[in-house]
Amino acid sequence: MGGGARDAARPARARRRLRAGLPVRPARRDRELAGAAGHARPAARRARRARAGRPREHAACGGRPMNARLQAPPQEAAALVAGPPLPLPDGTPLRGWVVTGVLGQGGFGIVYRAEEVGGGAAVAIKEFLPAQLAARREDGSLGPVAASGADTYAAGLAAFVEEARLLARVRHPALVEVIDAWEAQGTAYMAMPLYEGPTLERVIAGHPDGLDEATLREIAAPLLGALGALHAAGVVHRDVSPDNVILRPDAGAVLLDLGAARREIGDRVRATTVMLKAGYAPIEQYAHDPDCPVGPWSDVYALGAVLHHAACGESPPPSALRVMRDTRVALAQRCPERIGPQFSAAIDAAMALRPEDRPASATAFRERLGLPLDPFEAARAAAVDATEHDGSERRRVERRAADRSRARRILGLTVATVAMVAVLAVSVGMWLVAEPPNAPSDLPVDERAATLLPPDPAAGPTSAAPPKPVPPKPATLRLAVSPWAEVWVDGSKRAVTPPTMSIPLNPGERRIELRNPGGETVVRRLDVKAGQTIELGHRFAAPEKR
Repeated sequence: MGGGARDAARPARARRRLRAGLPVRPARRDRELAGAAGHARPAARRARRARAGRPREHAACGGRPMNARLQAPPQEAAALVAGPPLPLPDGTPLRGWVVTGVLGQGGFGIVYRAEEVGGGAAVAIKEFLPAQLAARREDGSLGPVAASGADTYAAGLAAFVEEARLLARVRHPALVEVIDAWEAQGTAYMAMPLYEGPTLERVIAGHPDGLDEATLREIAAPLLGALGALHAAGVVHRDVSPDNVILRPDAGAVLLDLGAARREIGDRVRATTVMLKAGYAPIEQYAHDPDCPVGPWSDVYALGAVLHHAACGESPPPSALRVMRDTRVALAQRCPERIGPQFSAAIDAAMALRPEDRPASATAFRERLGLPLDPFEAARAAAVDATEHDGSERRRVERRAADRSRARRILGLTVATVAMVAVLAVSVGMWLVAEPPNAPSDLPVDERAATLLPPDPAAGPTSAAPPKPVPPKPATLRLAVSPWAEVWVDGSKRAVTPPTMSIPLNPGERRIELRNPGGETVVRRLDVKAGQTIELGHRFAAPEKR
């Protein structure tokens, strides 16, 4: 090949450098020349395949088409619409409502605006639609894209339905309300009120310097009430974040759905980035460790992170990174001019990495923030107190009636007993008068004496069954350990304190161990008595900061 032909074959960048008199490294020049010379061959091969109608292949797929793993089963391939799942068109009927538009679409669902048939208030209807797992059929129904993802799709669908049922059962003005929920067309739907207002995420974006304390108090108070209602029902939200909060102009903040379907699918595909939102998820949600469980304190961390973000305009670093190197600056140092010391200290405490260092519940966090009691929670507590008062009064009346009835029964039994004793005495007297003094007896003397004398204690136990032994009452071990420790009893792990503050112990000699990786194991030998209360406390040295 002549010099002119070789120069024409070089890539444009190499030609420019050569014409400018700049050096070109031989290895790069040879590689680029080889690539340029062979560039036409793959293009020609792809063109021939396209003309023949053959799909593109890849060695990693075992010679199969590259998109074979994403294709639908053969019996459903013709019915599935190609491309990403499409939203339902306007005018689609959904259980008494008609779709009038799309409000939003995420990776796991679509939210439609819908109006009641015949006119009525507008609602928001959420459809379960995992974009990477599902496809829309021509008849509007949904189905998994591939047979390999059918189980994951079914698990996410079940989690979506369970979340709808839970939200329909737990009621609070600041918690999203589920009006109706149903399954149809291979998927599920939940109808909710159409809340007007921006998300907290949009509000924060419009205030890059952060919000003031008065605004944060108005946001935090209803959210704490919603979390308290969930926790009272035994549910942890696990997804408190700015995009999950809507700020209504006249009615305050509303906490949206739990994201149960996203967590279920993320668990199955083992994608932590799918399940958790960096910056707001506490460290225990990454761990999946029974010794570090998720609880109300997890939602306290997430809400503290949301308030931190709203206060300074910047989301906090993920808890997984903070474990290795905590770069978060305390809120009291970042914006002391807009946030008071009590409020900022409470948010910093809520964002503690260790669960035992945070407020343990929404109520405890509310007290640390200095917020008043939630009116809805106060009304519910008053209703519970009234119910308990009515119940106690009713039990008192029932107890008095039972006492009177028991007294009447005792009196009747007493009269009947006296009458029976009188009849028996008369009968014995008549028998003694009728029998001669020296009347012979059919029994021998020894046997007659045996029937008249009381039993001899030395003769041994009678044939009556012995009473069952009563098991001893267990003792209680109260724990006061800082910062934390594993509690071992007789070589077996029993608990982690905190959060566990007391455990039962059987009477007898017991070996108690408190184990903390940061210090020496504390060993105590206790002689435990039945029903005894024992207090055991210890403070381990804090780990050295590096």
